[in-house]
Amino acid sequence: MERVLHGRGAAAALPEELDRLERSRVMVVSSATLASQTPVISELERALGSRHLATFQGLSQHTPESAVSELAHLLSEHHADAVVSVGGGSVIDGCKAALHESLAESAVHVALPTTLSGAEFTPSAGVTDGPTQQKRSVVDRRTAPRVVILDPQITLATPSALWLGSGIRAVDHAIETVWSPIHDSLACLLALEAIRGLRSALPSCRRDPADVDAREHAQIASWWAGLGLASVPMGPSHSLGKLLGAPFGIPHGITSCALLPAVIQAIAAAEPERVAPIADAFQVGAPQDVAPACRGLISELGLPTSLSEAGLSRSDLPTYLETVPTEWREVVRAAY
Repeated sequence: MERVLHGRGAAAALPEELDRLERSRVMVVSSATLASQTPVISELERALGSRHLATFQGLSQHTPESAVSELAHLLSEHHADAVVSVGGGSVIDGCKAALHESLAESAVHVALPTTLSGAEFTPSAGVTDGPTQQKRSVVDRRTAPRVVILDPQITLATPSALWLGSGIRAVDHAIETVWSPIHDSLACLLALEAIRGLRSALPSCRRDPADVDAREHAQIASWWAGLGLASVPMGPSHSLGKLLGAPFGIPHGITSCALLPAVIQAIAAAEPERVAPIADAFQVGAPQDVAPACRGLISELGLPTSLSEAGLSRSDLPTYLETVPTEWREVVRAAY
């Protein structure tokens, strides 16, 4: 990553950034919903002018392998030297995975995220296999976005539940950065500030979805939370969420809503020193108070706070538990 641009109207800098990177054959990638229901993509296409080769709209939730392969083929066929991802984590991950698989090895990735998922800040991508619905990981530093543009105005059409749920995903990133067994002092410091920022910005976004200032603050907090993604290992909340999301059709933001409080509670009981730094960011006095505070934030946003509310049926719970490491099965049961 070279640059992160942020603020109202930041998307207007895209042509200038592509000129700086000396790129002239640009593929735009978005979801079909974003392209059809908002003017965001058509406006970007006009701004790109003759640089614009085509727009791909085939990526969807959990980044299906078939769509990644189709995009990889198009990038190679069009000899694209840049790909601009506009959307949430599934779109951004799809572009990283497609660049990894395509012949366009030297193509530059520029990301304009419309959620708070943090995918734009990592070199890794999760891709879902069609027949098994299992996710595999792709890690390739060449495919990480060289430029990230955080423009709150292009997020206004993002459904509220998706925006807020991805915000809890960012809280999850921050918390797992702080308690990671591999310590990164800078990432940890920024993660704690991210928690404070998201606790303030997300309720404001719930009260007024058109509050552009609150959205920008949430984007910056998500950026700070996302720095740990590339520097320390995430787990266990993320690991449990990956086992839940694609196989049962639950968005990653919602997996964090359902699992994170129960994971915090378990770690606070067993190793309170790992949760202690997070207590101040949640403005509570003790590690055991963090899980209720986190659950309260999620509830305040109108999001599910249990696996049952998230849509996991009781009949599917045993199937999910079979995939969960033994030591975390009681935590999953508590989260149900």
